[in-house]
Amino acid sequence: MPLIDLTRQAAAASTASVTLQTTAAVNSTTGLYDVQWASIGLDVIGTGDLNIGSGNTLTAGYLKLMENQIQDSAGNVAIQLLPSGSAGGVSGSVHIGGDLIVEGSASYHNVDTMAVEDPIIDLNFSGSTALTSADSGIRVGRSGGTNAQLVFDHSETRWAIDNAAGSNINIVGVSTTDTLTNKTITSLATSTMASAANLTFSGDGEVRGLPASASLATSATSKTYVEARDNYLRKQFVKSTSSITVPSTASFTAATASAPAGMTDTGENDFLFFINGQYMEHDAITIQQSGSVLHLFVNTGSIGYDLESDDEILAWGRWNS
Repeated sequence: MPLIDLTRQAAAASTASVTLQTTAAVNSTTGLYDVQWASIGLDVIGTGDLNIGSGNTLTAGYLKLMENQIQDSAGNVAIQLLPSGSAGGVSGSVHIGGDLIVEGSASYHNVDTMAVEDPIIDLNFSGSTALTSADSGIRVGRSGGTNAQLVFDHSETRWAIDNAAGSNINIVGVSTTDTLTNKTITSLATSTMASAANLTFSGDGEVRGLPASASLATSATSKTYVEARDNYLRKQFVKSTSSITVPSTASFTAATASAPAGMTDTGENDFLFFINGQYMEHDAITIQQSGSVLHLFVNTGSIGYDLESDDEILAWGRWNS
């Protein structure tokens, strides 16, 4: 049976701030664990638990562990674990009381939704100091396809987008000079072209949607207006009187052609009148449309004669048909 060496065991020195422990292995001579003074550590605790009890604080240098909190040496809460049902977060949430500074090269957030309270997100900054100028922005990964991104293009000094095409497209600005390709513009406000600017169409391009008639002398006209104008200008017919009321009125059973909107209304200057083969001066006549009958009124004193019932009066001009 192994013996206890009381003399050697009792000779252990008295040391402050240490605990009385036994060796990990038995003494080869006595077969017993030796008693020794040593500092406590995790290797001494082994695989067991260190429970300091509820309401107690574990202090390690400048760090304090208390309940669900990690505090600094001044008692300020740096990290707080939020248990189920606590205010401010769901179970498993972590509240950080101060700034979170990540010194690594990447920070990964495997979350469904990330909400940021600050309305401005700083990119390419170290604290409040801007770093070397570089393209900066937001990139969207697309599995199996080209990534898309919204960036500030440093070389162009303007914002640009990459719609998963592999190249940037400048965002059109108010004062920037840009070339638009394959763009459809809707609800365009009033726009003024620069002096000597040209609008060139390639192939069979054309201007569409013009009003039926131009509002200004310098405005473009529509196909509808041109066709109506040409049709009106082609109307040249000859009519003879249907009746004569002596001494100054001749009537034609016909209607004058209506001038398109924007053109002067049809009047006596759109007709030539002949009496018995003789031209009738316009200063001495007026016309009036009354339903399907056109009346020709003659100023007999100005023209120098009265109308007779057997006179032949012909009218050549813009009748409707």
